[in-house]
Amino acid sequence: MQDRERWNQKYLSGFSAEKEPSEIVKNFYHLAKAGRALDIAAGLGRNSLFLAEKGFVVDAVDVSDVAIEKLKTLHPNINPIHQDLKIYRPEKDKYDLIININFLERILFPYIKEALKKDGVLIFETFLEGSPSKNSDFLLRKNELLHSFLSLEIVFYQEKEVITCKNEKAYKAYLVAIKRC
Repeated sequence: MQDRERWNQKYLSGFSAEKEPSEIVKNFYHLAKAGRALDIAAGLGRNSLFLAEKGFVVDAVDVSDVAIEKLKTLHPNINPIHQDLKIYRPEKDKYDLIININFLERILFPYIKEALKKDGVLIFETFLEGSPSKNSDFLLRKNELLHSFLSLEIVFYQEKEVITCKNEKAYKAYLVAIKRC
């Protein structure tokens, strides 16, 4: 409830979300067969829209009902799902592509793996310890993302310093992996 209210307020107050899809999504989406995609914590849908325009049918999940209402008008291939991501469980073997950008809910890790089809692609980008945050539960430890998905075939992994849209120094981890069995 708290998360939903916080994000609703942020979106209603004129929060200026990034318009362009994440670079890692643009650089690696093509590894997946154009089919079903899942955008975890889709927000206002920049990545969902990009994938829908590339031929994916996208389940865009977010806790904010304000964001979900905006997602309903973006593209006919976007299926907005209003759900608390602490309890959300994606369907097993359903997705050719799963993206998780700027969001961390560790409890989802095993469900993400199960939700990928064989040869499905996972694209993950989120913040590391040392980044500005009021809650360290939402920051990965060094190499944590890599170790969490070692059962998948790792195609790309990187941790690096970045400058956020608020012009703050932060650290991010990037992962691209494929489920082979």
